[in-house]
Amino acid sequence: MPTDDGWFELRSGDDELWVHRIRTDGPQSGTIGPRPDHVVFWLADGHATVTAEDGARWDVRPGQPMVLSAPAAYGFDTDATHMTLLHVAPSLLGDTDEPHRFVQPDPTDNRLDPLRALLRDVVDRLLDPALPEEHLRALKHRVATVVLSTYTRARTDVEQRMRRAVAFVDEHARDPITVADVADACGLSERGLQDLFRRRFGVTPTRYLREVRLDRVHLELIVRRSGVVTVHDVAHRWHFAHLGRFAASYRARFGEQPHETLERGRGRR
Repeated sequence: MPTDDGWFELRSGDDELWVHRIRTDGPQSGTIGPRPDHVVFWLADGHATVTAEDGARWDVRPGQPMVLSAPAAYGFDTDATHMTLLHVAPSLLGDTDEPHRFVQPDPTDNRLDPLRALLRDVVDRLLDPALPEEHLRALKHRVATVVLSTYTRARTDVEQRMRRAVAFVDEHARDPITVADVADACGLSERGLQDLFRRRFGVTPTRYLREVRLDRVHLELIVRRSGVVTVHDVAHRWHFAHLGRFAASYRARFGEQPHETLERGRGRR
């Protein structure tokens, strides 16, 4: 829609994913404060200079996608007359708490190629008022997948979420927690948590929780100092319901059967 200051804007989409096309007849400068959504933008002409609140600075050329992280503030100066902005809700990328910040890749990074190809397709389809709901859902999935594979989370954000997830597992390993509980504790979706654990530890959150519990069982079988202790009771206390699978996992981790650990512990005492 046209505005009084010479801008022309076109918007389409929904609360999770929407596109915003802007046309203006002159240079523009200003600031963009923290927003409720992430913005991937690119220019059709001209260039832009974008400066982040931490002093980082980028020169943006036509066809070069750049992400503006939701919680960050930016200053900009551009002579472009046509630009497109794709707004992506943090929830679509797995955020359930505070939106994370993205690291901007180098303009020559080949990770940008799939994103460019996606954007060419997504924008025109989002602007189609007759786009079926099931097609919109598929577009959202594609956008989330490509954006997360193009832009990595800032290290401090990742480290904070990782620490929160590990601390939650450490504190609640004896409770009947699920992957969803761990994800909620660190402000991620289950998919985001899965990706984070695979990148950092090379295992799934479920396996990490199981290995923490195996370590606790191992410690309890060794140091238990009083009372009658059985492998069954200790395994059950740490949520290992199937003793056969538990024994196999235990042997793979510690090189001996649980009852052998228990006997060694009794021998020490």
